[in-house]
Amino acid sequence: MARIGFLGTGEIAAALVETLADDGHQITLSRRSEAVSEQLAARFPGVRRADNQQVVDDSDVVIVCLLADVARQVLPGLRFREGQTVISVMARMPVAELSTLCAPARDTCAAIPLPPITLGGTPLAVYPDNAQLRAIFGAHATIHVCDSETALAAHFAATGILLPLLDQIDVAAGWLAGFTGDRAAATDYLAGLIGGYCRLLAQTPDLPRLRAGLNTEGGLNQTLSRKLAQSGAPDALAEGLDSLRVGLNLPPRT
Repeated sequence: MARIGFLGTGEIAAALVETLADDGHQITLSRRSEAVSEQLAARFPGVRRADNQQVVDDSDVVIVCLLADVARQVLPGLRFREGQTVISVMARMPVAELSTLCAPARDTCAAIPLPPITLGGTPLAVYPDNAQLRAIFGAHATIHVCDSETALAAHFAATGILLPLLDQIDVAAGWLAGFTGDRAAATDYLAGLIGGYCRLLAQTPDLPRLRAGLNTEGGLNQTLSRKLAQSGAPDALAEGLDSLRVGLNLPPRT
């Protein structure tokens, strides 16, 4: 079992605490969000709250769940120590800069956890590979090691697909509910369908085969797919992803 500290108590930190709370770790939360940290400490007996320096002092693994610009203000004022592991879940924070801010702690990495990690088995992208991260999260997530910081930044950008995907589900659910009168049931139906296809894709990552199965000539899926293509939706998505490059210091795609 590990002594784990969280700097920052937003949605991601809450999901990570929920994921790890029953594993027997000693978990210390910063009081950055009083409401969230108080709720988590009340919910899980192994979780306690402290100020930022106490979080660092009482932890062998510190998980930084701040915005990068906030971290640049907070971390220099904290005293880390050799032998500590620091895991960043921040976009726009290079690992080398993290190591400098958290010196003399040098075992540092960056990862991309998202709230569905509580469900188990979801991917957790990381750079570089880190033994402590594997030990803590390996039972809860599929560790996806990126081979460079550029690759990790691209994975951060790719997570931008999530809200547009939910936006499309929202539109389709509203359309379906216009006939059924039940928005919640429509959302549940579409979530089940899409979730089923995502599970199939995860089990057998053959996207062309799954697409071919839905691409029946003159079929409903093909008709709607072509309509969206004609409206420029796929190009808009690619352009939208490309627009995220600058903020993440990503080079043009090859």
